[in-house]
Amino acid sequence: MRRIQTALLLTGALALGACGGDDEPAAEPASEPAAEPADDPADEPAAEPADDPADEPASEPAAEPAEEPAAPSGGGSGTASLTLDNGETFEFGILCTLEPQIAAGSEILFTAVSYDDPGLDITQFGDEGPVTGAASISVYDGNYETLWEASSFYEAFGGTIELSVDGSTINGSGDFFAAGDPVANPEPVPGTVEARCG
Repeated sequence: MRRIQTALLLTGALALGACGGDDEPAAEPASEPAAEPADDPADEPAAEPADDPADEPASEPAAEPAEEPAAPSGGGSGTASLTLDNGETFEFGILCTLEPQIAAGSEILFTAVSYDDPGLDITQFGDEGPVTGAASISVYDGNYETLWEASSFYEAFGGTIELSVDGSTINGSGDFFAAGDPVANPEPVPGTVEARCG
């Protein structure tokens, strides 16, 4: 039994000596490394000149303000105003297309649109495609809920609409139904629109 205890003590002592015990000071190097001189430029990171942009790290470009969609061909940007006989008036920044184009299989003769709040959409369809000859003037809010609308589709409800182009100006008049709903709001309000494109 003494042999086992002695063997265990020796094994523990050897293990403790190999790992370094708490009683023994940690082995220190024979000499401390020499302190580096503070004025040795070879060991310091090189300072970059402030006036040389080629050496500066690339940075993210500054965020630019969101651009409005490009103006469609044959038109441009401009302003529009809608005046209703009830006293309401609306002003818009618009994008226009004054040349015929095909969209969703239908010919559109001219259009003016505003992404403002409230927004505006003026569209005159041509004779080609599933939607022919239709005209509309719509005013909608920021959630695209219709505020006022005149449309050739409302003729059955006594509504009228007329659109024309004179140079770079779209002129229109019609009977505007609140919320674009001639059933719920059967009394239209006459109004006129002028869109000055470019």
